Amino acid sequence: MVQVVLELPEELVNSLKKIYPGLATEILIKKVLEDYLSRVSQKQVVQEEALGSIQRLLRSATDTINTYSSLLTDLRNRLVEMREVLENLNSKIDELPSKITVQQVPVEAVQEKAREKITAIEILKKQKIIYEADIAKKIRNRDAFFDRLEREGAVVLSLKDQRVAIDDEFWSEFVSKVESLTTDKDSEIAKILDKQEVALLKKLSESAIAYYERSKKKWVIKA
Repeated sequence: MVQVVLELPEELVNSLKKIYPGLATEILIKKVLEDYLSRVSQKQVVQEEALGSIQRLLRSATDTINTYSSLLTDLRNRLVEMREVLENLNSKIDELPSKITVQQVPVEAVQEKAREKITAIEILKKQKIIYEADIAKKIRNRDAFFDRLEREGAVVLSLKDQRVAIDDEFWSEFVSKVESLTTDKDSEIAKILDKQEVALLKKLSESAIAYYERSKKKWVIKA
């Protein structure tokens, strides 16, 4: 054991005895030194623990900063991509007027074709007469076709072998002409009726819808 000789002021020794009463001077000094060293050791442990905690906090903060830095970098990249997309979209929007102008021609052509597509009743007004035999290969639902024409004002007659649709104005003129005839001779009839009307009168005669009364010298139409 090492012996150390200390020269201490009497006042200091008396003060220490008040803190540690009942101890001999040598034991008192030893106790003071032990307590001091213990406190120093504990302080060092606390400092080391505090330093460790600070280091851990720094590492955690660094990790957090790195994470947010990565997120910010990713966000910045996405914003750059969005800006490029918006610029591209704006460019396409700016090009729209010229593209629309180029496409106006085909659109107008389609509209012109739509205007050219006339209805059945309009066709009848131009042709005056539509025989079922003439449309048999073109129209499947001919019942609906003739029903629609009749609803729209056409005269529809059932002949012996087919139906016929006649424009109402043409029909009125035709009936008036036929009723004015006083003969059944084809040559005389052809002077009053045109070829289309002659053909219609023949069809009506074959179907007993029109006939000539010789006693009265007049034509009768039952329709």
